[in-house]
Amino acid sequence: MNKSKKAITGLMLMLALTMAVFISAISVSAASGVRRTNVKATIAGSSNTALKIQWNKCSEADGYVIYRRESMRVAYKRIATVGSSATTYTDSKLVAGKPYQYAVKAYSRQNSKYVYSKYTAATGATRPYATTVTPTVLSSSQVKLTWKPVARLDGYRIYRRASGGKWTLVADVNKKTTAYIDKKVSAGTKYIYTVRAYKRGGREKYAAAVRPSRSVITPKATNISQIWFTSSQKVVMKNILYAVETGGQVYGNQDYADFTRAYTNSSAEHAITIGAGQWYATEAQQLLKLIHTTMGDAQWKRYDRDNKLWTDVQKANWSTYKSTTYKNRIVNIIKSDIGKKCQDVLMYRQIAEMEKEIRALGVTDVQAVGMLINIEHQGGYGAVTRVLRKTRKPYNLKNIYNALASDTGNQVGTYKTRQAKVYRWLNTYMK
Repeated sequence: MNKSKKAITGLMLMLALTMAVFISAISVSAASGVRRTNVKATIAGSSNTALKIQWNKCSEADGYVIYRRESMRVAYKRIATVGSSATTYTDSKLVAGKPYQYAVKAYSRQNSKYVYSKYTAATGATRPYATTVTPTVLSSSQVKLTWKPVARLDGYRIYRRASGGKWTLVADVNKKTTAYIDKKVSAGTKYIYTVRAYKRGGREKYAAAVRPSRSVITPKATNISQIWFTSSQKVVMKNILYAVETGGQVYGNQDYADFTRAYTNSSAEHAITIGAGQWYATEAQQLLKLIHTTMGDAQWKRYDRDNKLWTDVQKANWSTYKSTTYKNRIVNIIKSDIGKKCQDVLMYRQIAEMEKEIRALGVTDVQAVGMLINIEHQGGYGAVTRVLRKTRKPYNLKNIYNALASDTGNQVGTYKTRQAKVYRWLNTYMK
């Protein structure tokens, strides 16, 4: 080989070695960059059956591997591999109301080997399905909400919106709750509600879609000077309500010691009912608190020595309180002399509140007011407005009773015998 050929061959060999070193340096540098990178995943969006994740870009990556697991107790599973330009991925066909954790690793291929980055996982959850809430106006200051239960959730968030206003969070309640009384409404106001089931994913609550209820309007408040019942008329009204609730439909009879299990009177009654006036759910809780306040702690402990019932009265959810564990204690407390007096106090208080609402609707005849109080105590304020829409004016006892003949709503339209007896007693005693 001559000298010129040797020089060319040497030069080519030197160039080849230089390029190999250069390429190797690039590959090692890229791999090293990927290995040092921490890819942090975050939850960018959630629906009932999909989660969208995103992550920070790694410039040296050849692509990304996405992992998912459904519990901290199980290993990750690879679910997808995407290109180097991707920074988001949508994982679909998931189960509603379920938490998931994701990890994303950048990777670089070096010869036949793969190098992976570090990662920071992200936890999210698919949203539960929406539920339907039904609002019922109880008074000018209270609206009762009931809704259908939802599967796979951690709780419910209750929102209200006044006419022309924005959604306001009312309360967070536990996953077993399907009823709530909103006691922070204003008189004479139109409201819409929504109840959103939620599932926790990491530190976030992933709530179901907003499904607005029908609108309801609370009655206008009436000045206390407009209460027209006399003392004797209030006694008549009390005797009537006690008679139809626990007195065997005998005027003047009552059972102050009544204890009724949940779902006994109606499939919609999710709690126990106690006392002569059939105090249901949170009303029963209110009665027991009133008795405790009146008795004092020392006398209360004669019936509840370890204070376990009193703990339930203060902390349990009485809108669904079904427990019969302390039945005997409750019965002994409510049938005591103080218990009876407190039941009368609560009954007179409710009569006054209902009278205000009914007179605000333009009803002035005392017998008509009495019949509508019976209707409200039985079926709520919504039953009063429903019956009045069917009633021919003037609003007197006879016209309201005639309207009841065609009413089929809830217990009010079902218990015709009760309405007939109340009609007769009002004609006899309410003067």
